[in-house]
Amino acid sequence: MKITILTQPLGHNYGGLLQAYALQCYLKSIGCDVETLDRRSPGNTSTPIKTQLINVMRLLAGRIKSIPTTKKQLLVLKNLAEFRDQRLTMTKTVTSEEEIRDYARNQNIDAFIVGSDQVWRPRYSPSILNFYLDFLDDVSSPAKRISYAASFGVDVWEYQDDVTKRCKTLIKKFDAVSVREQSAMELCKSKLDTNAEWVVDPTLLLEVADYQALIDTCEINHNKDCIISYVLDSGADKRSIANIVSNSVNKKVVSIKPENKISQFRSKDINRCVYPKVEKWLQSIKDSSFVVTDSFHGTVFAIFFNRPFIAIGNSRRGMARFESLLSHFGLVNRLVENSNEVTQELIKQKIDWATVNKIREQQAEVGRAFIQKNLFNDKLND
Repeated sequence: MKITILTQPLGHNYGGLLQAYALQCYLKSIGCDVETLDRRSPGNTSTPIKTQLINVMRLLAGRIKSIPTTKKQLLVLKNLAEFRDQRLTMTKTVTSEEEIRDYARNQNIDAFIVGSDQVWRPRYSPSILNFYLDFLDDVSSPAKRISYAASFGVDVWEYQDDVTKRCKTLIKKFDAVSVREQSAMELCKSKLDTNAEWVVDPTLLLEVADYQALIDTCEINHNKDCIISYVLDSGADKRSIANIVSNSVNKKVVSIKPENKISQFRSKDINRCVYPKVEKWLQSIKDSSFVVTDSFHGTVFAIFFNRPFIAIGNSRRGMARFESLLSHFGLVNRLVENSNEVTQELIKQKIDWATVNKIREQQAEVGRAFIQKNLFNDKLND
């Protein structure tokens, strides 16, 4: 079968890339011809004049050391873009409604799969209706419509009334709907009048060996057995949590994400802001003694590699994702919101990894079965 995946724009975060990689790998492993639609917002690389003026004033006042530019941002994210370009099968870039309809009209696609990550969260989407496959109606496509582990990111409804009405109509045309969070099942039912199945994130569909093959391309890890900090929204309290863990287990803390912004370095030192390779990111988590993170996928891979961890609730980015993930494994107690909740008992509490791994494999089988059943059921019936 020829499959096209729709997910959020890729190349700016580790989790987004790895969930896209995992879904492609699994689909290819069951014989599908698969590519991910490179759907992005219209290319606007110019910085608003007001923002440029503010940055010049900040530079003159000594509040920043250099002016952030699109070119610098691309340099900082070059390793993530390289993973996307080398490890994923992508379509040509699509930035408009016309282009996405041309793609669907001209390609003989058997099924479109929407997922995963926060594909149904309007604020992150280049076109929310596209992620409900609105364009297939316009080109009379007979392709199957499936969502796999689609996520709203939060447990509150963020759609305007007119968008809700349109999505309610579109989702009823799906052949199968699955979501990543328990709360998303409730939102689908109450807001879109649709039943959805609960499945795991695509990253959990693979085996440890699949990621080890990526890690094996890395050089020796000089930070092996350290506490790994992967924090998206840095702050004093989150640094305090890492330090509490450090003092408790007597290991040093290493961040696997640049802690300083582009504007805090002079142009000649911009390389200090470059994000590590995706393979190195995986290696760092796998070789760690403990993980402290406010990232959903940072938490996923701590669990996947059986590393003790503390997940820091990130309400702005969405708490429902953490709560749903951790409830799968009976690990909700490892989710905290501030340093006051981090106790010695929590840090030193042993995790029953044998039970966690058993649950992970059971849930992975549910996800794999969902995909195979809904892709191939017509052929089985024939």
